[in-house]
Amino acid sequence: MKTAIIKLLAARIVLVAMICLLVLGPSALMVSAQDKTPSLDLRNGMRKLWEDHITWTRLYIVSFAAGLPDTDATAQRLLKNQEDIGNAMRAYYGDAAADKLTALLKDHILGAVDILAAAKAGDNAKVDAAKTKWYANGNDIAAFLNGANPTAWPLDTMKAMMKEHLDLTLAEATARLQKDYAADIAGYEKVHTHILGLSDGLSAGIIAQFPDKFSPPPSPAEVSLRLAMRKLWEDHITWTRLYIVSFAAGLPDMDPTAQRLLKNQEDIGNAMRAYYGDAAADKLIALLKVHIQGAVDLLTAAKAGDSAKVDAAKTAWYANADDIATFLNGANPTAWPLDTMKASMKMHLDVTLEEATARLQKNYAGDIAAYEKVHTHILGLADALSAGILAQFPAKFPPATLPTTGGAVAVPPSLVVAIIAGVTLVLTGSLMRRHKGKPQD
Repeated sequence: MKTAIIKLLAARIVLVAMICLLVLGPSALMVSAQDKTPSLDLRNGMRKLWEDHITWTRLYIVSFAAGLPDTDATAQRLLKNQEDIGNAMRAYYGDAAADKLTALLKDHILGAVDILAAAKAGDNAKVDAAKTKWYANGNDIAAFLNGANPTAWPLDTMKAMMKEHLDLTLAEATARLQKDYAADIAGYEKVHTHILGLSDGLSAGIIAQFPDKFSPPPSPAEVSLRLAMRKLWEDHITWTRLYIVSFAAGLPDMDPTAQRLLKNQEDIGNAMRAYYGDAAADKLIALLKVHIQGAVDLLTAAKAGDSAKVDAAKTAWYANADDIATFLNGANPTAWPLDTMKASMKMHLDVTLEEATARLQKNYAGDIAAYEKVHTHILGLADALSAGILAQFPAKFPPATLPTTGGAVAVPPSLVVAIIAGVTLVLTGSLMRRHKGKPQD
C-alpha cells in the first residue's frame, strides 16, 4: 500500500507541473533571467541617442548661423551620432539594416545642411529643392522603420512622426537664421518634447518585437521619476553648453539663453518640492542659481584674462558646490552621503570647467570631448538622485502590478515554483490523511 501511495503522489506532482507548463509556457520554470536587458536601460539608452541627435543638431545650427570656427567639428560629431543610432539597432536587426539606417540618417543630416546653406544664401529655389529632398528622405526613414517592425511602427505613424520632426527642426532653424531667439528657444523645446516621444516609441517597438530579450520595467511611477530627472539634468548641461558657446563667441542670444538656463534651475528645484517641501525647494533653486551665476563670473574673468578674478570666482564656485552637496545630504542623509555628494558635485564642476576652458581656447576637439564627459557624469548624478528619492519615499512608488495579456495573468517564474511546491504539499497532506491508520505494506 505504501508503494502505491508514493506512486500516486508522484503522478499527481508530475500532472501539476505539466499543467503549469501548459498554462504558463516552458519558461515558467526558469527562476533566473540574468541574460535579459532591463527595459528601462533600453529606453534610457535610446533617449540619450536621440537627445544627442537634437543637441548636436542645434549646436550645428548655432555655429552655422554665426559662422563659428567649430562648424566642421560639430558637423562631424553630429554625423557620428547617426552611426551611434544605427549601431544601436544592429543587435536587433542585423548589420545590413544598421548600415542602411546609418546611411539614411546621414542623408537626413546632410539634407538639413543643404537647406541651411540655401536659406542663409537667400536662394529660395535651392531651399525648395533641398526641402523636397529632405522630406523624401524622412519618408524613406519611416519606410525603413516600418519594414523592420511593421506591427509596432505602422508606416503612416512613422511618416507622421518623421514629418513632425522635420517641421519642428525647420522652424527652429528658421527662427535662428532670422535672429528670433525667443522663437528659436521655444522651437527647440518642441523638438525636444517630440524626439523623446519618438525615442520611446522606438524602444517600445523593440521590446514588443523581442520580448525575450528584456525584463519588465519598474512601476510607472518609478519610470516617470527616473526619466523626468534625467531630462532635467540633460537640460542643465545642454543650456549650459549653449550659453558657453554664445558667451565665448559674443553672440546676441546670450541673455535669452542665460534666462532659459536659469529657468532650468527652477525646474530642478520644483521637481523636489513634492518630496521635501517648499522651503527646501526654494533653497535648492537659490543654490543652483548661484551655481549658474558663479559659472558666468568665472567665464567673464577667464575671457578677460584676469587671473586673480578667475581664482576668486573658482573658489566661490566650488564652495557653492559644497553647499549644494550639503543641502542634498541634509535632505536625504542615507542615500546621499556628504562625501559622495561633494565628490559628485566637484566632478561636475571639474568637467564643466574643462569644457569651458577648451572652448575659450578654441580647442574644439577638446571642447567636444569634455562635453561627452559632462554628459556621462550628469546622467549618473540624475540616476543617483532618483534612486535616493525612491529609497526615501517608497510609499510614493508602489511596485508594478502583475501585467495581464488577454485576461491571463503573467506570473513570475518564482511564483510558479511556489505554486508547484504548495500544491505538492497539499496533495501530500491529503494523501497522508486519507491513508493514516491503514495497514502498511
